[in-house]
Amino acid sequence: MSLQKTYPFRRVSVDHMIYGTTRVWWQLEPEFNDPGPYVFQLQVGGTGLPEADDWQDIGEPVVNGYSALDNKRHDAGTVITAHYRLALTTPQGTYVSQPAASSGELAENDWVLSREIIRKETLRHRKISVGGYLIKAFRYGSPCPRCREALTQETSDSDCLVCFGTGYENGYHPALPLQCWDLSLQTIEEESDANLRGTTRDNALLSARVIGFPALNVRDIWVNGTSDERWVIRAVKVAAALRGVPLVYEIQMELLTISNIAYRIPLVSAESGPAISLPGVGTGCETVTSNYTGLDLRYLTAINTPVSGARVYAFTKAVADRAFPDHPPRHLAVAATVTNSTGAWADSLKLDPGDYVLLYEKADTFGPDTRPLTVIEPVCVQTSSSSSSCRPRQPVGPVRRVDTFWDI
Repeated sequence: MSLQKTYPFRRVSVDHMIYGTTRVWWQLEPEFNDPGPYVFQLQVGGTGLPEADDWQDIGEPVVNGYSALDNKRHDAGTVITAHYRLALTTPQGTYVSQPAASSGELAENDWVLSREIIRKETLRHRKISVGGYLIKAFRYGSPCPRCREALTQETSDSDCLVCFGTGYENGYHPALPLQCWDLSLQTIEEESDANLRGTTRDNALLSARVIGFPALNVRDIWVNGTSDERWVIRAVKVAAALRGVPLVYEIQMELLTISNIAYRIPLVSAESGPAISLPGVGTGCETVTSNYTGLDLRYLTAINTPVSGARVYAFTKAVADRAFPDHPPRHLAVAATVTNSTGAWADSLKLDPGDYVLLYEKADTFGPDTRPLTVIEPVCVQTSSSSSSCRPRQPVGPVRRVDTFWDI
C-alpha cells in the first residue's frame, strides 16, 4: 500500500496475490470536483519510482470505479517488487497516484498511525540527514545489445555504458532525489602485508536509516549529493514496521571505487553523452564520437527523446551507394556500436578520413534511419622546433544541426 499522497488520490491500497487475482482499490480526496467521467488506468512497475521506465498498463480502463484487478504474476524471485499506481483522466486533466507496494494492507486507523510515524521520522531527518539521489537498478527487461552474450546470457563488459554492468538495457532507472538518509560514521581499515598484497584498503562500509518509500533493494545505488560518492546497497533490514508493512529501513552500504562504472551513471539528462574516454571500435586512424566536430549524432525520436539500445553501423559512402535504394548488408559495416540511455554512442568509431553513411536501427521499434558523415583528415601543426601535434581540420562553412532523423 502507499502512505504517500498525491492530489487527488488520498489512498491507494493493494490486496496482493502471487498466484491469483490482485485487487487494487483507491480513494479520492473529498474536495476533488473535476467533472466526469473519471477514467482510471491501472499500471504496474518493479521499482516504486514515479519516473521509472518500466510502468505498464494492466487491463482495460475503469470508468467511474474504485477498484481494478490484475490476474498476472509479476514476481519470480525471493523479493516482491511489484508496485501499482493509477492514472486518472478527466475532461480537465490527467493525474497520477503515488506508487503503492505489495507489502501488506493496513486498516484505516493503522494507516493514519503509520503516516504519523513517517511524519515524525521526516522531521528528524530534516535536522540530521544527508541529501542525495537514489538510483534503482533494472532487475528485468531487454538484454543489453552490446555486452550480453546471446548463448550464455552473461555480461562480457562490466564497464559497458549501455547497461552499466547490469546486463539490462539502460541499467538503472532515472535518479530520484532522496534526502532522508541518516548516515553512521564510516569504518575505514587499512592493512599492510609485505609478503603478498602490500598495503591494501578495503572499501568503506556504513549503515544508514531511511524512510521505506520507495522500497529499497540490494544492488541499488545511493549518491551523496554533496560529494558525489556512490554507495551500493549490500543489505536491507526493516527497522520499523506496522502489521508487516515496512515503514523504516536500516541498510548497509559499501563505497564504490572511483573507477567503478557507477560513477558514469548520469543523474540528469545529458546533452550528448558523458564526456569520458570511450572504447574504440574499428581500424581507422580517426576517433569519431556522437558529438564529432560539434555534430549531434545521437539517435533521437521526432520529439527529441533518446533511443537506447539501437545499433549504429558506419558504411563507406561507396558501399551505401551500391546498395541504394536498399540498405547495405550489416556485415559490410567498417565499424558498429550501440546507443546508451542518452541516445549517444557507447563506443567511439575508428574511421579513416572520407565520406560515410551512418545507419541507426532498433529491431521492431525504430529505423532503419540514415545519416551522412564526413570524417576530416587531421592537420599537423608545428608546436616547436622539434615537435608537432595533430588536430582535426574544422569543416568549411556552417554546419546545420540536425536533431532528428525524420527532418533531414
